[in-house]
Amino acid sequence: VRMLIAGFPAGPWGTNCYVAATGAGAECVVIDPGKDAAEGVAAIVAEHKLKPVAVLVTHGHIDHMWSVAPVAGTYDATAWIHPADRHLLANPMAGMSKETASMLLGGKYEFAEPDSVEEMTDGQTLELAGLSFLVDHTPGHTPGSVTFRTPYAEQDIAELMFSGDLL
Repeated sequence: VRMLIAGFPAGPWGTNCYVAATGAGAECVVIDPGKDAAEGVAAIVAEHKLKPVAVLVTHGHIDHMWSVAPVAGTYDATAWIHPADRHLLANPMAGMSKETASMLLGGKYEFAEPDSVEEMTDGQTLELAGLSFLVDHTPGHTPGSVTFRTPYAEQDIAELMFSGDLL
């Protein structure tokens, strides 16, 4: 299976955000839209004429999911997160260190869960936008950390993994 993958560092933390699709003009998934990622996602979507149908979250830290609700809402896409980190969608401060929280002091930020949220489990295969992603639960960084890897084992095609902060 061929894939179009575009990525960019988002926001002040330079968090890697990715958009993956089978090709131009297709549905796509957005992975880890952090702070200020919405504009970068919009540019990739426009350039390749894509339609986001899902937002995948590797873990609930704010630098990886700040823009989940805006991106999911803009494109009427479903957000996918492990149940152990789901509470962080609406209350990301619960997953922050004092140091990180202090960097945000002085600003008023409101967070809410997207309209459509699905929970994923270890070993689950997500079939989204014509792509398959195997979910591997990798707790440690956060209780709900996961990786997404492609199950394609064809010769000359390496598996691909979106690992968040695991690696």
